[in-house]
Amino acid sequence: MSKKERLKAQAQKQSLARKEQEEEERIEKEEAQRKQSKSAKKLRKKAKRDRRGREPIPFIILKILMLIPFGYSGFYYGGILISGIFGGFIEPKPPAWVGWFVLAGTLLTAAGVLIEFFKKHVISFITIAAGTVFYLKGVQYFINYIQNRLEKYYVEESLRDMDKVYMKRHYPIVGVIAISFIILVSWVIMKLIERKRRQHEKDTAPVKSIVD
Repeated sequence: MSKKERLKAQAQKQSLARKEQEEEERIEKEEAQRKQSKSAKKLRKKAKRDRRGREPIPFIILKILMLIPFGYSGFYYGGILISGIFGGFIEPKPPAWVGWFVLAGTLLTAAGVLIEFFKKHVISFITIAAGTVFYLKGVQYFINYIQNRLEKYYVEESLRDMDKVYMKRHYPIVGVIAISFIILVSWVIMKLIERKRRQHEKDTAPVKSIVD
């Protein structure tokens, strides 16, 4: 074999080795990109699950605070009022609808608070709103009755603020729907921000080349 042929063979051998090396590097690069893409996808899925599963600390605090006005007005004083109505301890006896309204309002508000802990904010707000309306409608009957009696008849000094006493006992239940409204509005705002962020990521995502 002549020197020229040896050089040519050596050049071909080097060219083949270089191509094989480039091919190996390409395969390794694609494999690394595939793994990286797979890992990124897993991280995105995990982040999405975390966003769905976890709830902001302020939401948890608000839900706990929601129990205070319900426990005070709905559960304690509402329970006393319901027992008095259906037990026949209140004279003169109020119309039957008053007791049912207070009872329905208490149960609906309790259900709404419970639903809130399952992160069903819209359903919770609607249920609590309905419960609050029923509850206050029933309670307002007693407040109106007391105010009417105070205007027409003389009562002892200690009983002149009886209507205000009823208000202080039962009106705090409005705090439940107020907190529920704050949670609902905050949740809607968070959803809108999250949707805007996803849209921005989608719009700014790099476009994969057709050649690649």
